[in-house]
Amino acid sequence: MHKIDRIKNMWLAIYDPEQDAAAVVEEYFHPEYEQCINGVRMSRSDYINHVIVQKNNMTITHIDYIHSLEKGDELWSIYQPKGKTAQGSDIETEVIAYFLFQGSQVIKIYGQVRLIKGSYADADMQSE
Repeated sequence: MHKIDRIKNMWLAIYDPEQDAAAVVEEYFHPEYEQCINGVRMSRSDYINHVIVQKNNMTITHIDYIHSLEKGDELWSIYQPKGKTAQGSDIETEVIAYFLFQGSQVIKIYGQVRLIKGSYADADMQSE
């Protein structure tokens, strides 16, 4: 399976309202996972809490994958998540991200998120 397909399946599972966020993160993310998005660092446990808040405050309805490049255990991707806040407002961002895999799990993500549509408070897809 290509790494981009693994990422697509991961995001579908994470943002599925019927799926348990913690169980999905534990399946797809390495125990030593770390990320740095827009300069904010998180561990796997931090990320689980972040996703739970996201799912309470917004719904991701679609992700457009613009470009991806894979080499070995590395993936670079540009994608655009789209959704609605709990208040019904549209939200759309552009994510430029680097993923590092260890086996089938993501161990690192580094990226930048840019707001396309919505409030700046929603730029990290965590509306409050």
